[in-house]
Amino acid sequence: MKVIHYPRKGLKLSDIYTQQTLDKLLFQLDIWAQDPGVVGGLQLHGCWGKTSVLDKRYQGQTVSQYDELIKCAMTLYEKTGNLKWKCMANNFVSNILFLQEPDGGFRHAVAEFEPVFTSSPSCPIHQCKPILALLAYASWKHADPILLEMIKPAIDRHWEWFQNLFWRIGNAGHRPFPYEAGWCGVTNQDMVVIAALSEYGKVYGDWSRFDAYGKPALDVYLSDRYYYEEMGLFERGDGNNFVERTPYYNVILSMLTVIYNNTKDSRIPDIIDNVVSHIFDAAYIAPDGMTHLAWGAVTDPNDKSRVLDWKKTPVTFSGYPALIRNMQQYLNRHPNEKKQNILDALIETFCGYVFADGTLPTSLWSENPILSITYAGRESYLSALIEYLGDSLQDSKPVEEVCIHRQLGSYFWKQRGKLWEIDKDDTRIYGGYTSYPAGITIGPDEKPVCGSYDSLKDCDVLEIIDNN
Repeated sequence: MKVIHYPRKGLKLSDIYTQQTLDKLLFQLDIWAQDPGVVGGLQLHGCWGKTSVLDKRYQGQTVSQYDELIKCAMTLYEKTGNLKWKCMANNFVSNILFLQEPDGGFRHAVAEFEPVFTSSPSCPIHQCKPILALLAYASWKHADPILLEMIKPAIDRHWEWFQNLFWRIGNAGHRPFPYEAGWCGVTNQDMVVIAALSEYGKVYGDWSRFDAYGKPALDVYLSDRYYYEEMGLFERGDGNNFVERTPYYNVILSMLTVIYNNTKDSRIPDIIDNVVSHIFDAAYIAPDGMTHLAWGAVTDPNDKSRVLDWKKTPVTFSGYPALIRNMQQYLNRHPNEKKQNILDALIETFCGYVFADGTLPTSLWSENPILSITYAGRESYLSALIEYLGDSLQDSKPVEEVCIHRQLGSYFWKQRGKLWEIDKDDTRIYGGYTSYPAGITIGPDEKPVCGSYDSLKDCDVLEIIDNN
């Protein structure tokens, strides 16, 4: 039995971002496949500490994940020529179209609050990320002509439903939305809508929706009502004096990039640089002796020129791959020795927690230890890895199936292939068989729908998280 202690020290990105790691992540996609174009998973939320899907026995899909997964499949096909990836991209589109309800909205559009089998309840980010996925495919030179014919009518039908329901609806903290243009009033969410409208304009040449709704909403979010230039932070919008948490800047930055690429709005490049520049301010030395990024800033309700303090935990570790990519791109444009040292230390931290199966913690120092031994947020990680490998990327090779036991205190994650379980104090509290969306068992007595939990007893790799 091999024993590995985390965090490991002294690793570089080139040690982790390898073809072998890619093979392991693609193997994870395979074992969580539940139907053509359907990828399941544990829909956990590291930022908000949500694990309710476990008690709901749900380990199926959520539609917003396909925004990045479809782009990964498209890139893998272009890099390798393997028809498997082209077929996967096609199947993702077919599945998204299948998930559209008669009213126009998507079901399974609530992420950590799954499962939901209707288009409502939902929110803008999870309704419009699949639209971005469809639009990315619609401009792909390898797209299936039959699917192409279906995409625009589906998007138009979705828009009619979405705009009627969400325009200036606001949120639990501010209802209705108090400004002239917007949807739910949360920065990261409404930025996804604006980006989707700009992408629709680029793909189909129809800018009327962006001009009427997207541009006015963008003006609101780039104004001092939401954007605090001196801190490089955005107000979140669903509370009072509560700026966006650190991992959500991945969403904001990627959506601003889409909007800029499509519109060339001259305000955006400086805002992107300013926001990323201040992400470095969130760096601190955590109890594991390594550099991490704090959960979010504490601000003064009356003075938005400075950060008062940083709330350090939970550390939303699954956001690190995209944050690191944004920080490195910034330093490529604006070299800075101090910031480079911070990034180098953060990269060592990230590499030090990549597990033997290629996955990584959802979050660290969360109130719920389950989030440190389980894996969520694979889409941005896979995307960053594919981008890093570039032209050196090869088609995936088979991965040896081993039994992994991952320990944090009295909690264990155990997995061999499609079987997994979570133990506390040597007793199984959850388990599952990955191919079945409703395949989570609860307690020590329930049996999996396929196989036996006895196969998880013989450990090949023991992983121990020592971070306190």
